Amino acid sequence: MFEAAGGRRAIAPSHVRNPATSVITPAIMADVEKVKVVVAHHECATLRVGEVFLKIDADQTRTDIEVEAMAMAPIPTPEVLWRKPPVLALAALPGTALGRLGEPSTASSEAWAAAGATARMLHDAPLPPWPGRSIDEIASHLDGECRWLVTHGGLPSDVVTRNRRVVEAALRPWTPVFTHGDLQVAHVFVDGNEVTGVIDWTEAAPRRRPL
Repeated sequence: MFEAAGGRRAIAPSHVRNPATSVITPAIMADVEKVKVVVAHHECATLRVGEVFLKIDADQTRTDIEVEAMAMAPIPTPEVLWRKPPVLALAALPGTALGRLGEPSTASSEAWAAAGATARMLHDAPLPPWPGRSIDEIASHLDGECRWLVTHGGLPSDVVTRNRRVVEAALRPWTPVFTHGDLQVAHVFVDGNEVTGVIDWTEAAPRRRPL
């Protein structure tokens, strides 16, 4: 996950990316004062170094998807500075997140409207070439999660069963659209009333248009 850039730039680009061929070559980081761990677990980690975010992922397929999705998306995304597996370097976005999960948003109604328009633009774009999960795969994963909740006492079985039936409405056949896969307030950045970018594209794929 990424945060907005602040202070002076810490990047002195030595190479540029050719958007037509998606060739990504190194840039130089300079004047680094500290490193911040943004998120870290057993599969991946994200570090902030000045105005650069370094995403380190054990599964390079996710990184492949992120890079290609950002190149295809008709909406603002972070600039890819360089990629040297397993590291992907991205520039910080200007502005601030639309909100933070669990906290009231201070963004204007115009900024929210701009975020909605950005999502619609993405959903109207041509589909990415890689497949999304099928209905059967989604249903199987959901059934596994439901079993876990019941087996481990996470929720009463009748609550799980009732809500599993409700979810059936979302598992009907659909016409897929280009989706971000994890579009939440912390992943949409705005400056005033304008969207400056959307981050974290590792789950992008053709899916049903979100309700």
